[in-house]
Amino acid sequence: MPLSTTTVEIRNSVLLFRIDRSAGDNQPIVKEKEEQSTRPLEGIRCRACGSVVTSRDEKIEVGGSHCHTFFNPAGIVFELGCFRSAPGCSVTGKASSEFTWFAGYVWRFALCSHCRAHLGWFFVGRDSTFFGLILASLLE
Repeated sequence: MPLSTTTVEIRNSVLLFRIDRSAGDNQPIVKEKEEQSTRPLEGIRCRACGSVVTSRDEKIEVGGSHCHTFFNPAGIVFELGCFRSAPGCSVTGKASSEFTWFAGYVWRFALCSHCRAHLGWFFVGRDSTFFGLILASLLE
């Protein structure tokens, strides 16, 4: 009887089983070879859909820190990370200085370009711009 190959996916690995059914008994001889599956693109991802939003290389400090904790007028608390750029975000909405968390900056909403989940805000100042992304909405 010819050898058959079965592919089983387990936790980012692919196990290839080659079963020799000509052994004469009902206990197959199993040879196993583990191969790494294609690794996903590296980067910081949207928690909702998994799309790459930015990278660790884009982390910056604003006001002396990468991470900031703020609350909005509704009392919702956000922990933000500051990023130089976030190519996986779409910026939307009219720029506003209302309840800005960074003095001298106006903000717009930053959404995941793929699933449109709210990921944070895009801040524009006189001399600089950056993304303040909600850390709980990201996967690192």
